Amino acid sequence: MNTEPVHEDLCPLCGQPLTPTPSVVVRSNVPYPTRTDYLPHCDSCTSDPFNAQKWYDAMNARDES
Repeated sequence: MNTEPVHEDLCPLCGQPLTPTPSVVVRSNVPYPTRTDYLPHCDSCTSDPFNAQKWYDAMNARDES
């Protein structure tokens, strides 16, 4: 898997580079993935239960602006 940062983005909480993680979209009655998206992800923040919700909220706020 490619571990390069997503467009050189940094995590809004810890400042570490974000890594792309695949998100597969599969339509019904299709035997193969319809689309594979790569979403930004921070392993250190999402693995910490205290920061995980803050991280998801920060990423949602970033996408809405």
